[in-house]
Amino acid sequence: MARRTLTLTAICAVLVGAGAAHAATGDQITSSWAQSNVCSATQLGARAQLAGDGSKSDLSVRFTAQWLSPNGWTNLQGAATSPWQPAGSAEFTWGQAGWTFSISVPPGHQYQLRAVAELRWSGETSRTETHTTGTCTIGA
Repeated sequence: MARRTLTLTAICAVLVGAGAAHAATGDQITSSWAQSNVCSATQLGARAQLAGDGSKSDLSVRFTAQWLSPNGWTNLQGAATSPWQPAGSAEFTWGQAGWTFSISVPPGHQYQLRAVAELRWSGETSRTETHTTGTCTIGA
């Protein structure tokens, strides 16, 4: 795969909110989602929101960076998956967490990128969901 793959190293910079963000009392229940919030030739950032269910379960999320290869979506080469990021407690309306990947795009190449978010509720109500961010295009 020579120069056709991206090399990446995870940056330990968790995005704004640094882990858990909780809604104030009285907010309506929200849905879970994932989105890209940084897309450049040097960084791919992703953020996810996990809907609370009123239980005391712990919320967490991990992200995997992918590029669109000729054979379909493929994990980036290197540290393509973040560690599990804490996103708070399910007793609140929602929790959020994010991760930024450091990437290196070879000059003259263009890539479509996305992140896959694995959302986890662990404890009283154990369950998982997978969400995919929208895509972004970087490079030449």
